[in-house]
Amino acid sequence: MVYKDLEEILSKHELWESLSKLHKQRLVKLTIGVLNGDYLHRSFFPTKEIGSSSIHSVMLRKFFRKNGDGGYYKKVIEPYLKCINESYQFGIGSKGFTKKYLLQDWVSDKCMDTLQNDTKPCELSVIDKRPKPINKLPKNGLVDRDIDGHPCTSKIQINPLVQVNTTMLNNTIEELNNVSPLKIRKKSVYERHLIPLLQVRQSINNKRFPMNLLQLYQESQNGRISPMKNLDFPHLINIPPNVRLVMFSDMGYYDYDMSNSHLSIFNELCKKYDFIPQGIEEYINNKRYHRERWSYDFCIKEKVIKEYIISWLYGNGMNPIIHNPFYKDLGYERMMKIKDDDLLNTIYQDIIKGRRIVIENQQIVDNHYVNIMDKRYPTKKTKGQILCFFLFGYESKILEIVNDVIGDDMKVMIYDGWIGKKTDIKYLESEVKNRLGIGIKFDEELIERPPIQKMY
Repeated sequence: MVYKDLEEILSKHELWESLSKLHKQRLVKLTIGVLNGDYLHRSFFPTKEIGSSSIHSVMLRKFFRKNGDGGYYKKVIEPYLKCINESYQFGIGSKGFTKKYLLQDWVSDKCMDTLQNDTKPCELSVIDKRPKPINKLPKNGLVDRDIDGHPCTSKIQINPLVQVNTTMLNNTIEELNNVSPLKIRKKSVYERHLIPLLQVRQSINNKRFPMNLLQLYQESQNGRISPMKNLDFPHLINIPPNVRLVMFSDMGYYDYDMSNSHLSIFNELCKKYDFIPQGIEEYINNKRYHRERWSYDFCIKEKVIKEYIISWLYGNGMNPIIHNPFYKDLGYERMMKIKDDDLLNTIYQDIIKGRRIVIENQQIVDNHYVNIMDKRYPTKKTKGQILCFFLFGYESKILEIVNDVIGDDMKVMIYDGWIGKKTDIKYLESEVKNRLGIGIKFDEELIERPPIQKMY
């Protein structure tokens, strides 16, 4: 939702007039970020927390400071955001913690009403202290400065304007609007799909680039290609996957991504340095069989065990302790069973050994590691953080190679994948192997609109 509309909505609350000009601006900026999915919490457990935003208390204190009142930020945000689980705290430490928030119902309802009824062409803006309209189309969708203001190192070229299936978009909005309230299973699921669809429709109806969706990307500190920060319109990376499927269905486009991206990159780097991780090799080569088996043996969704394994790369452990981020979803007994599984335990040990080997073989300049995207990272960080820095760098480099090969057939980038026209993935795999010396597989799926029932 554009800045001007949201500012008008938030000003309806009696607290608004007591806020300083700076805090008003920051509150609008924060709420836009929540609407746009910038802080989206990815877990689907429990269902009442679907679509919630994970926001750290350090950021909130920085946004809303008041001398002598360390909890002032709570007084500012409570009329507009609700903490949906007071018992949940992630990353507890001396500096603060993360909690999960949803928009207050009155804010969500007002936003929905505005998006449903506003037909005026909007102004797309970058938000600094105040919104600054985007009047000139950038030559490249990837901006030339990274998130820290350093020159961009990636050579990716992508059109900043994206065309979507507006007929399918409007038809899906109409279908969701006509769903009987009695049939809506979860309001949060319904709004998580309808609001982004309405936001996309509003963004397309813009003054400067009508009937086009503006998408701007920015390099992060490790070289990963991410959504550009501080925009008052949504980015395709952050909107729900089902909404993306609606937007690009019936256009002949395909959804591509790297198969087991980070684990596969890690596996290839281990082999490059003469360590063969047998457990990881077995899992990658037979992932469907093992995920189905683990899902059955441990009574969990395949997605959960997949994410649990990936978390080991970045420093999480197998111990069933309450501070393990997966403890709440898995529980003590299930975590013990996972720990006792021969293959999963082998994968974990492969990661511990391989992580040390990979890191030891990386370049260091002035107490900073240098990754393949020529980004710098302090050597004093944890092994998990350092490995993450290198793997994200390779992810970006692989995407750069794909972009160089297929050019304008790449329409949208989504971290370790892209949306675009059909391409020869075997040829792409061989190009990555020839240029980087690592073997990566790509998955391909024709984009079709999901059943409407999945969106409410």
